[in-house]
Amino acid sequence: MNIIDGKAISKQIKDEVKEKVAALKAQGVTVTLAVVQVGNDPASSVYVNNKKKACAYTGMESESFELPEETTQEELLSLIEELNGRKEINGILVQLPLPKHIDENAVIRAISPKKDVDGMTPVSAAGVFTGSGQGFPPCTAQACMALLDYYHIDSAGKSATVVGRSAVVGRPAAMLLLARNATVTVCHTGTRDV
Repeated sequence: MNIIDGKAISKQIKDEVKEKVAALKAQGVTVTLAVVQVGNDPASSVYVNNKKKACAYTGMESESFELPEETTQEELLSLIEELNGRKEINGILVQLPLPKHIDENAVIRAISPKKDVDGMTPVSAAGVFTGSGQGFPPCTAQACMALLDYYHIDSAGKSATVVGRSAVVGRPAAMLLLARNATVTVCHTGTRDV
């Protein structure tokens, strides 16, 4: 039995990203992530700060947009449209959850699929579902695949059980495992006798 050391793998991946970012900088390319947070949910603030730290560690630039709780959906969509159009912004990440008066789906659909680093747009979801490689897989599901790769675990022909069916972790993880020829079972709150 192997104990998976996620922190060690995370550091290795960040170090690899750091090298790639340095190589891009040497070619005159600056990698910039725009992080948008609406409101001051404490858990979201921690998550956003961790993203900023990861950007700093890897040499990426980050632009933070910390908007008040009262921000309207129209104001948020206008910001996303602006960020979509800015060539120096390579990725856009809108921290969820959003305040209840904002339609999360409308906001997610507004993000350019080319800049959807969180893997939330319909294009990214379709890419994961069809295996076309379009867009980006959601981060946590992709991280699960990175763990398998790090430990050289070939899932082809194996049974895999995914616990959870969320659109950001469970479902995409199941699809990514299917793409690797695993036989996948998804368990969730409606599953009897997990």
